[in-house]
Amino acid sequence: MNGGTEMTYRLVGNLQKLGFTGNEAKIYSVLVLRKQYRASDIAEIARVPRSKIYRTLRGMEKKGYVRIIEGEPTLFCCVQPEELIFKIRADFMFYLNETVSELSVLSPTSVQSPRGS
Repeated sequence: MNGGTEMTYRLVGNLQKLGFTGNEAKIYSVLVLRKQYRASDIAEIARVPRSKIYRTLRGMEKKGYVRIIEGEPTLFCCVQPEELIFKIRADFMFYLNETVSELSVLSPTSVQSPRGS
């Protein structure tokens, strides 16, 4: 994957800590390097099995991580890193606040709302 640089491996690991699957993290890391790729190129560079590439890319589109450019051939590009981070942060805060509310119902005196919400 892009010469196997340490930075790329760290990025893949960090994306996984944020909820990406291993394949999603490798794909996003490849896509962020270039404007757009064909699925076959992504599979080869990211070392994701070709049998899983389309399903994974479509799932990533549903999650808002990539965009599909329909045509011949179909191309894929990642959302801008700033947009991705905003989405991950917003999703995290939403689910954190929901969890706090649900826990408060179960134990009204022990759970406080996270700061800044």
